[in-house]
Amino acid sequence: MRLLPKSRRARRATVLLATTALGVAVAGAAWAVSQDDPASTSSTTTAEATVGTYEETVTSTGTFQPAETAELSFAVGGEVLSVDVTEGDVVTAGQALATVGTETLEAELDAAEATLDAAQERLDSDTDADAADTQLAADEASVAAAESRVAQAEEALDDATLTSTIAGTVASVDIAVGDEVGGGSSGTTGGSDPSTSSSSSSSSAASGTGAQVTVITTDAFVVETSVGSVDLARLQQGLQAELTPSDGGDVVYGTVSSIGLVASDAGSGTATFPVEIAVTGAVEGVYAGGSADVSIIVEQHTDVLTVPSAAVTTTDGATTVTVVADDGAHVETPVEIGAAFGVQTEIVSGIEAGDEVVVPLPAGRGGGGDDEGEPGIRFPGGDFPGGGFPGEGGGPGGVPGGGQG
Repeated sequence: MRLLPKSRRARRATVLLATTALGVAVAGAAWAVSQDDPASTSSTTTAEATVGTYEETVTSTGTFQPAETAELSFAVGGEVLSVDVTEGDVVTAGQALATVGTETLEAELDAAEATLDAAQERLDSDTDADAADTQLAADEASVAAAESRVAQAEEALDDATLTSTIAGTVASVDIAVGDEVGGGSSGTTGGSDPSTSSSSSSSSAASGTGAQVTVITTDAFVVETSVGSVDLARLQQGLQAELTPSDGGDVVYGTVSSIGLVASDAGSGTATFPVEIAVTGAVEGVYAGGSADVSIIVEQHTDVLTVPSAAVTTTDGATTVTVVADDGAHVETPVEIGAAFGVQTEIVSGIEAGDEVVVPLPAGRGGGGDDEGEPGIRFPGGDFPGGGFPGEGGGPGGVPGGGQG
């Protein structure tokens, strides 16, 4: 068998290998494979021992949701006089969206102010007359109650104008001029998972069945997903995640922002726990409701020496690899192995980076030409902004902690 000249230079690159239940992402050097003459039918090839960074991941699927959703309804009743926005309009926080008639509200405010004036006059009169303390106390209570009614009437008058609580895009409008609306409520949530979002209501419970105007953020997103109980213990806030849109869009990145501790059953009989991931940085081509493949990085191993797992042989408790010597001879070399990372195996001792090892090919596969490439390997394009790994510091401009070489 004729061997090509061997390169002793260790290569460092970023490689990502995915598994189904527990994804293993590989950031390190890809195989530097030299093969026999394409005309031959060799059953082996060679590959360099390389040093790189390996990442363990938890994988799942999820859905893109707006980072904030404001479901808005009038807090007072009345006839709708104007609707000032349509679906797709961009609005700012505090912008007027619609109004209702105010005649009744103004009359209620006038009545409350008159009651306050009367209560204040009585208190002043009794004070001048040196009335008993009990009478003055009663007068002061009447004034306080009247002031409260005035404040409520003023708030109700303000509520005759429906305003947006967030900056965003109008997603739906479910009212029209002439509609009669009852007093409802408005809430703002982060995402849509009730176990992880918080909301604030501006009035009592809504009498209707849905929001009259919905505003969402279209430049900030979260991904809502879930994991099983086995993976839950490996997660913590701040871990980085790779999010691949299922429609084939560009990969985006995020960090785990919340982890639910109350399990749900989607009907499969297996309990899952909600996880929310905040998408980091500006993104394009992402839409609310779109699905995504999620890969959360839970552990990182740096400066790991590996060879293809197929190059490792264990017989009677002795583990070896076959190293190609400088003169082309094949030397069976004892090694100590560590963890397995997909199709790669860690070498703890016995060989060095750059050593070339013999890799048996699968049965029926010869030493094809260069057009076969490097099967099963892809290079991720893009950096992880923000976030971190357990026990690791984030590295700007590349995969944190691992470098880009």
